[in-house]
Amino acid sequence: MSQPVELSNRQTLLNSATTSLSSKVVSQYSSLLAPMSVDAVMRVIDPTTATSVDLRDIRIIKKLGGTIDDCDMVDGLVLTQRVANSSTSRVEKAKIGLIQFCLSPPKTDASQPLLTNSAPQQN
Repeated sequence: MSQPVELSNRQTLLNSATTSLSSKVVSQYSSLLAPMSVDAVMRVIDPTTATSVDLRDIRIIKKLGGTIDDCDMVDGLVLTQRVANSSTSRVEKAKIGLIQFCLSPPKTDASQPLLTNSAPQQN
């Protein structure tokens, strides 16, 4: 049995998310996770005009060592890299760029032969 769901009706979305979580291992945390899930969906759509949701617009970042109570929804950008230089604590009139590629340095290819500047040996 199915029922159409309006994306503008928050209470129906909460009920659907809570019902979906009730059969999972995290069912005891549905009161925390259901509103977080609905809020994440509502942030990436325009509820007045949207007819569907592209879940690729929502990213879940997993970190080891916490509990479900430590979960939080961040409205914005999450960088998982460490700060290279933390001496600057405040920057005024900063310009921020969105980079859509890996920020970590590329891995070296150990299978490549080393190049030297020595002249070829003559027999």
